[in-house]
Order: sequence, then C-alpha cells, then structure tokens
Amino acid sequence: MNLIRKHFFTFVLLFLLTPFVADAQATLFLSPSVGSYTVGESFSVLVNLKTGGESINASTGQISFDNSKLQVVSLGYSQSIFSLWTDNPSFSNPAGSISFSGGVPSPGFTGASGGVLRITFRVKAPGQAPVNFLSGSILANDGQGTNIADGLRGALYTLSPNDGVPNPVPVKEVIIPDVQSERPIEVPIITEWPKKLSANSTLTIKGLGIPLTKIFVILQKGSDEPVKEYTFSGPDGKFIFTYTKKAEAGYYRVWARNVTDSGNESGLSDPVTIEVTASTFIRVGGIVLDYATIIITLLTLLSLVLLLMFFIWLMFRRKKKSQGDEILEAEHVLHESFDTLKDGLSQYVTYVVGAKTQAGIKKREQKTKLELKEELEGMEAKISKEIKDIK
Repeated sequence: MNLIRKHFFTFVLLFLLTPFVADAQATLFLSPSVGSYTVGESFSVLVNLKTGGESINASTGQISFDNSKLQVVSLGYSQSIFSLWTDNPSFSNPAGSISFSGGVPSPGFTGASGGVLRITFRVKAPGQAPVNFLSGSILANDGQGTNIADGLRGALYTLSPNDGVPNPVPVKEVIIPDVQSERPIEVPIITEWPKKLSANSTLTIKGLGIPLTKIFVILQKGSDEPVKEYTFSGPDGKFIFTYTKKAEAGYYRVWARNVTDSGNESGLSDPVTIEVTASTFIRVGGIVLDYATIIITLLTLLSLVLLLMFFIWLMFRRKKKSQGDEILEAEHVLHESFDTLKDGLSQYVTYVVGAKTQAGIKKREQKTKLELKEELEGMEAKISKEIKDIK
C-alpha cells in the first residue's frame, strides 16, 4: 500500500511539473481578426506569430484574400522580427494571394506577438471578406528546423458601402526592407573540409552561416584568380557547398561570406587550406588501376628481364670458356703435330741421305714415304677432331 501511495505522489508531482504541450506550440495569426470598413477605405492588417515559449528562427506563409472585395495596396516589413528573407514578401491581386518566407539569426526570436508583415488593404466592394492562411510554418531554433506551428488563424472583415462619402485617396506605403548596413553582419564559419584530396575528386565543404540566406564561397588555387560560387543555408544556418569543377592538383584556399537579401555582405570567414594531390590511379578501358600496382608490376617485370639477361650472359660466358678450352687444346694438338712433322722430316732426310747406293736411297725413300703418310693421317685426324669440338 505504501508503495502504491509513493508512486501515486510521484506521478502527481511529475504531472504538475511537466509543462502542457499546448503551451509550447506556435501560432500564426492576423491582427485585427475582425473589423468594419467602408468601400474606398484603406486599412492595415498585421501578420503576427506566437512562439509558445520556444525559440524560433524562420516562418513561411501563404495567405488568401477575396480579391473581388479587397485589393492589396502594399506590404511592409521594415519593422519585422525577421531580418532575412529567402524572397521578399510578395502579393498578387489577380490571384488574391500573399506569400512570405523569412528568418532571423540564432538565438532566434521568442515572444507572444512578433510582427512578421504588415498588409495594407483597400476596400473595393461591400460584403464579408475572409482573409485566411492557405499554409504556414514556424520553424524552431533547434538545429533541425522542426515545424512547431499549431494554429493558423485568419480574419473576417465586414465591408459596407460608403453612403456617398468621397473615397479617401489611398497613400501607398513605402516598403523599406530591413537595412543591416548599420550593424555588422555575422561572418560564417567553415566547419568541415577535406585536409587532403585526390585530383579529379569532388570538393565539398560544410559550414554555419545566417539561416535561410545566400552564402558566397570563394576558392583560390595557388596564385590563380579566385573563383566565386554560392549556396544557401538552411533554417538552422547550416550549409553544404560542392565545387562545380573537379579539383586539380595543387593547394586551394577557401573562404565564405553571408549575403543578405538586400545585398549586404559580411566579412570573409577564416580561410581553410586544402591540398589536392595527383591521382594515384589510371584508367585502362573500364579498369581503374593504382599507380603503385603498376609500378610494382613493372619493377617485377624488369627484375625478371634482368634475371633472364644475367642467365643468358652466364651461359654465353660458360660457352665461351668451354670454346676457349677447346681452342687451347686444338692449338696444343696443332703445335704437337707440327713438332712431330718437323722431327719426322728431319729424320726422313737423315735416313734417306744415309743410304750408300742409289737403290738404297730409293728403298729408304719409299719406306719413309709410307711412314710419313701414316703420321700425317694421324695428325689430320687429331686436328679434325679438335676443330669439330670447337664447332
């Protein structure tokens, strides 16, 4: 029982301390929401918003009015809570429509009645003239742009004839946009960028600027002329920029600056440096190869070629050496044969001359001739063999 009572009191305490969700919702509304006006009369209507305690940084709206009974004379937003406009507020009498899309830098706006836009109408004909929101959004300053709009409240005006009273001459309101030259414009910050990048890759940077505004991005490669491109920030001020060209090898410096709708520019952000290195890949047909792979392959092939050349040279050297040995042996056999021949001739002469008769000389000559022939044939066989070995 005590445990149930304890949880009951805890539940009641949490219920009392938890704010109602409805209090945290935001509303777009027209003020005044009712009124009586005569034909020819001009009157102003304010577009206000209530943030419900939340901080907001942007709002959009599409308003419809009965163009058979009302016409818009002018729109005023010089005193608007918004200082940034994606597009200037605009109207179309033939279409009976008014549109706006504005924002404010962080920390945003919080309040129960923030003036967004002043509409000046002129009454054309009597009757009931509704002015309603066709659509609208209120974006929270939560970094995600959450739409917290809970209500879109229009108005209904009663228009009556002028009973012969001369129509007042409407004075057209001078539309003066918010002039920010009197105060410095916040400088954007580049938050993410690649420190190194391969050539021919896509260069992308991220940053934080004024919500819902144009961001100029300036890129300079080395000493080349700077290139200026642009992107837009979201309701939370975050922006992403992608360079329209492929990055080339070299060093890039990148800056960014906010540009308001009125054309005023902030100072340049702190520059960031990006090193773009030469690509380590080469495309061969439909195959992309790494340069390192190609170099390793070429070195391997070169090593194989050098090894093959060394093997061929070694074999050639051995062959030459073998041939050199054969030649030396052949020379030795040749010299030996000539020495044998020389000795044989000397002995032949001595032997023939030593005969005492003519018949003896002829006999010895015949014998020596046969022996010399055998000896020469033997020497010829040896020399032929050595020549064959050399070949």
